[in-house]
Amino acid sequence: MPGGWTGQILDVNLTTGEVRTRETTEYARAYLGGRMLAARIAWDEIPAGCDAYEAANRIIVATGPLTGTLAPTTGRTIMASVSPRTYPGPWYTHSTLGGWFGPTLKYAGYDAIVIHGQSPAPVYLDVRDGEARLRDGAALWGLGARDAQLRLRAELGEGAEILAIGPAGENRVRFATVQHAEENAAAHSGFGAVWGAKRLKAIVVRGSGGVAVAQPEALLAEVLGFGKGRLTHSYASITDEDLARWRPTCSQACIMKCWDGWHGISEDGRRVPGHCVGMVYLAGQYMEGSAYDAGGVHIPPSPNFALPAEVRLHELCNNLGVDLWFRLVMQPWFLRCAELGVREIRGHPLAADDPEWLTDLVRQLAYRQGLGEIFADDLRRAMDELEGELPDELIWLGRELEFDFGFPAHREGRFWDEEPLPYWVVSALMHMSESRDPTIGGHQSYVLLANLVMDDPERAIPRLRAVGERVWGDPDAFEPNFENKTPMAIWAQHQHQLVDSLPLCDFAFPQVVRSMHSRAEWRATDDIAGDLDIGRRLLNAVTGEAFTQAELDQIAERGLNLERMLLARGGRHRKMEEAMLAPHFRLPCRVDGTSIDAAGFARLLDEFCAARGWDLELGWPTPETLRRVGLAELIPALEQLRGAHRAQSENQGV
Repeated sequence: MPGGWTGQILDVNLTTGEVRTRETTEYARAYLGGRMLAARIAWDEIPAGCDAYEAANRIIVATGPLTGTLAPTTGRTIMASVSPRTYPGPWYTHSTLGGWFGPTLKYAGYDAIVIHGQSPAPVYLDVRDGEARLRDGAALWGLGARDAQLRLRAELGEGAEILAIGPAGENRVRFATVQHAEENAAAHSGFGAVWGAKRLKAIVVRGSGGVAVAQPEALLAEVLGFGKGRLTHSYASITDEDLARWRPTCSQACIMKCWDGWHGISEDGRRVPGHCVGMVYLAGQYMEGSAYDAGGVHIPPSPNFALPAEVRLHELCNNLGVDLWFRLVMQPWFLRCAELGVREIRGHPLAADDPEWLTDLVRQLAYRQGLGEIFADDLRRAMDELEGELPDELIWLGRELEFDFGFPAHREGRFWDEEPLPYWVVSALMHMSESRDPTIGGHQSYVLLANLVMDDPERAIPRLRAVGERVWGDPDAFEPNFENKTPMAIWAQHQHQLVDSLPLCDFAFPQVVRSMHSRAEWRATDDIAGDLDIGRRLLNAVTGEAFTQAELDQIAERGLNLERMLLARGGRHRKMEEAMLAPHFRLPCRVDGTSIDAAGFARLLDEFCAARGWDLELGWPTPETLRRVGLAELIPALEQLRGAHRAQSENQGV
């Protein structure tokens, strides 16, 4: 193998206990690693129609060629599987997490782990320097994710890096997390529940090896030239004093001064990582995204609590393995219940403005008790169960808060993010065509540019015209209209594929706008365009390959089309997507009041699908597109899916 890849993938059968290896070679150049590697394995090995909790489902943990090297922000790890979270049914998706697990897996000699089957009893996977075996996990079952990690580290040594689930995963809560270290998690896709169904409690890796680098001097030069970065959107809104007291919390090789930090102290005296999501942790304030009043929709603001209560709530979510984002949809929904006079559900009282009540709700969710028995399958599914029992407004609101096929509303410009036109249009196109919330991986490619405009429009708008000209050949790319936004969405999706496959941090890459370190530098800089080629140069330096940008673009397009085929196999198609998404984007944007009607949304999707080489009816790749991107072997499956869809439509009289 060239530099970057170890050459080995670990394959684990939980049913039989067999552990073997396979070569990375067949995937490396065509799919790089990470997200695209996982998608190829999923297509080849997860049966069509597979449920998230079936033994045939795979858990895929994948690194990339840059993982474990000096390349900036390369501590990211990809996890993929059929998700129990997706609505209305299960389909394949992915998640990412930071920390040191991925690099340590590479140092142990593996590029990825593929896990299938179902263990008859709780187990954990122990990986160390080219060897792996399943161990009895009975003593860990029932422990919190943090508690399990501490016990394993005490037994195996401080060098162990661990992924673990908590009781929420064991009890198959659909938004259960897989936790790593203090704060990192694969959270939104509910993969903790998949682990629980397989009775896999943890994966422990220990490695004393390294990662071969083909051109170490070239890599070092790129790393030193990149230097330390600062988040794009912090130029105008975050002071240098803020950054002086905040510290990185993410992963190996991180060089970014993130809008993140250590905001609190736990009861045992440890510093607790902070977070920017919805302003959670900022004691005494309101979560900014939980208040919305437009288009006939009212969502009340959700209070944060005193710092000790916020710290306890956050740590409890991490330990029990409950995705913290549950709060961003459930707390305002419960508060709206109270405003409409609904103060209990099936005999369970509601008090979402009380920190003790909310803390107890986390426990109920993790153990599927009380209200948790109703809401552990997520808010969207709870609305299906409660329809007819509650006012129609509450049922509609619950569905819209998780409008994105069961995922919480995010970066769509309505409920809790300020994304003015044209940024929410790009988001809408990506929501239609990807397997989960896509904007979680598009921060630097387009999402955070909206913050620049809102923070400092006088300076940002003319500078971004030059960026649009350089990146897309269109100085009007960022104009607040609906014209010609498809190229931006397609470019952002390709960048997302590459960032998640090398992998890198999407808060730092791609460098659409170059990193600056002070407000004064921002004000004095006319040319703000970043170095869009650095990811390719890092890849070539590590691997010794000579990838061109055109080759990487085609690899990214191959990955996106492969994921689209996985979605088609999971039952997703344009008609269903349009029906679920279009009503949400008819609501006014919280910043500028813009919206789009159903006909306008359909025209956007026509333009997008045509540019993608997808048919306009179902939004699936055409045979010609699959041939062009190197996926001709998927054409028979495509024709079979089309035939099955036609038969189903005829049976339903459509």
